[in-house]
Amino acid sequence: MEAIKIDVDKESLAETVLRLALDVGEGMLKNGGEVSRVENTIERICRAWGAEHVEVFSIVSMINATVHMPDGTRSSQMRRIRATGTDMYKLELLNELSREICQNHLRTDEVDARVKAIKRSAAYPRWAAVPASAVAASAFAVFFGGGWVEAVVALFIGALLGAIELFAAGHVNELAKTVLSAFVAGILSFAAALIVSGTGSGIIMIGTIMLLVPGVAFGTALRDLLCGDLIAGGLKTLQSILTALMIAFGYLLSMAVMGGAL
Repeated sequence: MEAIKIDVDKESLAETVLRLALDVGEGMLKNGGEVSRVENTIERICRAWGAEHVEVFSIVSMINATVHMPDGTRSSQMRRIRATGTDMYKLELLNELSREICQNHLRTDEVDARVKAIKRSAAYPRWAAVPASAVAASAFAVFFGGGWVEAVVALFIGALLGAIELFAAGHVNELAKTVLSAFVAGILSFAAALIVSGTGSGIIMIGTIMLLVPGVAFGTALRDLLCGDLIAGGLKTLQSILTALMIAFGYLLSMAVMGGAL
């Protein structure tokens, strides 16, 4: 076990191995990884460092794991996951790290440093979400049959939705943020139809809705269900359905407010 380096005054071998494996698994789950992949990754990392027995159970909001090492030490640890999202960049970095651990038996201190670096990393600056949302909403408006007017209006609404996501992230409940975004997009879509004659508010609304639809999350939920993780898959499916309902509620609320003006 030359590859393993721990501070014996602070942690046992089992505690160190399981803590680092859970660091990787927690990062994967928070950034959109499937539950089956998270459980498999944690188990493979522990066995790569010599674990004799590993048990892992994970759902959307929790990871619970136990490991037994050859020196007789054992550890049981749990991680509470309070928020999840989708970050393919971090997910790929964590997948690459887990493969290196299994193939090259990296030292634990090196893994600890790399996990911390991955948590701080970003594929692009946070403000880039604003222009990206603007271009995406505009492109969807054109895709669904809109003209240049609808594209321009969707561009500005998409930028506003990106700004809401940027400033509200971590400060506002996710479902409340979804309702707010849908309501604002609906109000502005109707307002544009009133100001510019012949503008299709429905096309603009469809273009902006696409920014809010939890497509990746729903796909991950189906993957978990097909892999036999019924609890995790069911919870993610329910989460996706609730998000879709909040989108509908936000747009219906905007229609109720603006209905008398149309």
